[in-house]
Amino acid sequence: YSQIKTNAEFIANKLSSISKKGDIIGILLPNCPEFIFSYFGILKSGCVALLIPTNISDENLEYQLKKTMPICVISAFVYENKLNRIHLPKRTEIINIKKLLEKTSDGKKVVRKINGKSLASIVFTSGSTSKSKGVMLQHSNVVQATKNMIEFLKFKEKDIDVNISSLSHSFGLGHLHCIFAVGGTEILFKDSVNLKKILETIIKEHATTFSAVPTILHLITLHYAQIFSKCDKYLRFIQTNTSILDQDLIKKIFYLLPATDFHYYYGLTEASRSTFITLNKNMDKLTSIGKSSPNVKIKIVSEKRRKLPPPKIGEICIKGKHVISGYFKDKEISKRRIRSGWLHTGDMGFTDKDEYLYFYGRKDDVINVAGEKVSPEEIEYKAKNVPGVLDAVVVGQPDKLFGEVAKLYVVVKKGSFKMDELVISLKKNLERYKNPAEILIIDKVPRTDNGKVMRWKLKQNFFD
Repeated sequence: YSQIKTNAEFIANKLSSISKKGDIIGILLPNCPEFIFSYFGILKSGCVALLIPTNISDENLEYQLKKTMPICVISAFVYENKLNRIHLPKRTEIINIKKLLEKTSDGKKVVRKINGKSLASIVFTSGSTSKSKGVMLQHSNVVQATKNMIEFLKFKEKDIDVNISSLSHSFGLGHLHCIFAVGGTEILFKDSVNLKKILETIIKEHATTFSAVPTILHLITLHYAQIFSKCDKYLRFIQTNTSILDQDLIKKIFYLLPATDFHYYYGLTEASRSTFITLNKNMDKLTSIGKSSPNVKIKIVSEKRRKLPPPKIGEICIKGKHVISGYFKDKEISKRRIRSGWLHTGDMGFTDKDEYLYFYGRKDDVINVAGEKVSPEEIEYKAKNVPGVLDAVVVGQPDKLFGEVAKLYVVVKKGSFKMDELVISLKKNLERYKNPAEILIIDKVPRTDNGKVMRWKLKQNFFD
């Protein structure tokens, strides 16, 4: 920690000499110690960190830099070609992290006072339904989200966390914040490519906490079940997040890690970790996305035009000190999505009698079939359970009779997929009005840099 502090202060001092308070500085680095030095160095200099994923497309990189106009981007040699391919803003300088860490004369140390309302970082959403938005996180938002996580997950100084998620995203960075806040140990992986080594490290280092997206957990249970089961001796918990979690995956993890808590959370970059549920302690709530996190309020806002039968499905709204106050240079969207401190998420859901929250789908994606609300995720989940279906995505299609119907796109494994099997399975497992009016085979599902489905690209086929 003393080395991290020294390097962060060194970088802060150098940045202070070329910046003014509130300037934006980009970070384009992988998970590495230098990312951490740069991130805390930027915050300590009174500047704002623009967190840029290393897998970002050229188009999105150029869009983010033109939108935010950073004075510089801290990067490494391996990303210079990417930065040189795009049209950089004239004021934006590329600074190699190695040069930034060179121990040259520092000059006079600049100290800038900041407060909770000062802007700490900008993280662009993945833009699954439209152009990505710059989420503005104040220092108070980050601190409160960290406190909420620590209170629920019970992080302690003795915890050893294995972090394989990108630090440019709130999932990976959130865990780093928690570990640093309690003075724990962070074992940082560059990526999740070598799953066997990750699991061996958990065992070797007696790691107590581990987080991964469902796709990674699925691969682990599929290919490394035996070694994964040995992690049960050391792990206090594992954590994941998604919209609808595969029930088979949940059961596999229960079987392989009977002594390990399996936590699931729901949240957005705008309101990190807003709900939590410990699945192995709530066996009757396995389809839920949890209850409100500590110090967080959640309400469901339904349409006023019509009375809905239980469950009351509506937009999920979140309130708390961890919720952002706006989007970067986007006053219209800020006013529309954040009202009286409540974040209108655009996600649809409902709560049960015990106040557990259930995800139903994106507000813009929910399909209205003759007045009946249909969740695309539900159809996709059923389709993916059919042999030979590798991926699936559902969008709404205009229909003269019903107003709207579901249209299903699938990516299939040649030789093992039969359309008849898919049709029969969906008819058996879905209500009639939820069945797709049309099913098409495609080569690839369009996704954002962060892996979210871009349904709007498929919808363009109907409305262009």
